[in-house]
Amino acid sequence: MASAVERTDQHVREYLLYHGFTSTLKHLDNDMKSDKEKGFRVDKVIDQLLQSVQSFDLTGLREYWFYLDRRLFSRLEDVYKSTVNKLRTSLYRYYLVNTIQRGNSDKTQEFFHKLASELQGQTEWRDWFVLPFIPAPELNPTFSPYFSHQWADTFLVSLHNFLSMLFQCMYILPVDTRWCHMRLA
Repeated sequence: MASAVERTDQHVREYLLYHGFTSTLKHLDNDMKSDKEKGFRVDKVIDQLLQSVQSFDLTGLREYWFYLDRRLFSRLEDVYKSTVNKLRTSLYRYYLVNTIQRGNSDKTQEFFHKLASELQGQTEWRDWFVLPFIPAPELNPTFSPYFSHQWADTFLVSLHNFLSMLFQCMYILPVDTRWCHMRLA
């Protein structure tokens, strides 16, 4: 799918250049830089999420995930909703582990302060509210699996695979057959 999108992008660029629409081409390039779907390229989407994690940008991380949820995940069948929720939970845990591993306790506190009302009713988060108060959470049996490279790698591969399958199965541009018939007539 990514190659089809890239080919289409290239055709549009060539068309604009051929007709001398250089300012339109500049606008297109600027818009593509801010493309939240990253041209349906999984690596770019994951890079955007990881950039937010690494820079401790909780607001950016949440906004981007909510964008993906509204634009892509909400269109999935109900059987996939639990997978999306598990991936979101894992993404938030990945963020928290990053804040602790990099010694940024202020961002750990900020996470719970901003998301307490949203997460406190969810059973999968019940044990996590003590995380900021544990001196060495990587040694705690409840949290130690999340501090392993194996867990992080498994999460990232799972996210990658889910997004790959999602992008592969999506229809980018639905065909309006009425337009095709009218055009051919």
